[in-house]
Amino acid sequence: MDDPTNSLVFGFIDMDDAPTDVSYAKLQQAAPKTESGFWTMSAEDGILYNQYLPSGSFQMSRFGGHSFWWGEHVYDFPTYGRNETAIQIEQPGIYFVGAYAYRDAESGFFEFGKFSIELLDDPTEKALLLKIQEMDWVRATQWQERIRDRLQELN
Repeated sequence: MDDPTNSLVFGFIDMDDAPTDVSYAKLQQAAPKTESGFWTMSAEDGILYNQYLPSGSFQMSRFGGHSFWWGEHVYDFPTYGRNETAIQIEQPGIYFVGAYAYRDAESGFFEFGKFSIELLDDPTEKALLLKIQEMDWVRATQWQERIRDRLQELN
């Protein structure tokens, strides 16, 4: 947790139009290549985060959630090329992959596997960091000060 070479990567997915909530996301590591190639992002109120990332290139490859009626479901991004969540971590720090909204397939009703992600202007990086700094896992760690520093940069 307190390794100064780690980076915090976070984002947000609004699942109001989805049949499930969001309970995790997977980041695929494109470079450097690793054995597993995937990192899990935890979720809390739509905020996705991983505070253990090393340097490298990453992008969200899938996210998942559940509901009483629909059960567990995984939402996969297209498997080819780079998507809008792609980031490059060159220095340890705090990286925002963006805020998005789940949108149903154009057919007008939910079809598993058919969705789009819309980039949102709100919530902002600052608004999400203000919420993250209140999460239990942040207290008494390096992230408390690092988030405070990043918030000062954003002011």
